[in-house]
Amino acid sequence: MVDVFKVLVKIIELTPIYVWLLLAFLVQRGISTSQEREVNILKSFLVPGVFIVWGLYNIVAKFAHPFSSILTYLVFLAIGVFLGTMLYQKTYRFFVRNGAVIRAKNYFPLFIILFNFLIKYSLNIYMYMDTDAVNRLSFNMLYTAISGTTVGLFFGGIVITYRYVTTQRGRIRG
Repeated sequence: MVDVFKVLVKIIELTPIYVWLLLAFLVQRGISTSQEREVNILKSFLVPGVFIVWGLYNIVAKFAHPFSSILTYLVFLAIGVFLGTMLYQKTYRFFVRNGAVIRAKNYFPLFIILFNFLIKYSLNIYMYMDTDAVNRLSFNMLYTAISGTTVGLFFGGIVITYRYVTTQRGRIRG
C-alpha cells in the first residue's frame, strides 16, 4: 500500500520554486481582491489570465489532441461564465462611495483562486505521474473541460462587476 504521507512529501519536494511563487502571488491577489475596494475591471483579468496561459500552454504544447481540446475548452469556458455569473450574482455586493463603485468584502474570489490552483496543480501532477495522459483524448477532454469551467468562473465575476459598474456610471452621470 502506498504511504500517502510519503507521496505528499515527494510532491512538495519536487514542486518547482516558480510554482510556490505563483501560489504566493495568487494567494496575495485573492486576499487583496476579497477586501472592500474600488472596482478595477482591467485588474480583474490578471488572475484569469494566469490560468488561461497555464491551461492553453498545456493544450498547445503537450496535448495530442489540441483542436478537440480547444473546442472543449471554449464550450466549458462558456458554461463556466454562466455558472460564475450565477454564483457571483448571489455573493457580490456593490455600493457607490464618492462617485467610485466599491465591491464589498467577499472571500468568494479567494476560494475560486485556490480551487482553480488546486485543480490545475493536481491535473499537472497527474500528467507528470502518467506521462501518457497527454496522448489520451479522454484526459485531454477532462483537463480542458475543467480548465475552461474554472476560468469561466472568473469571467462570470467580471461580467457581474461590469454590469454593475456600467449601470452605476449611467446613474452617477445622469
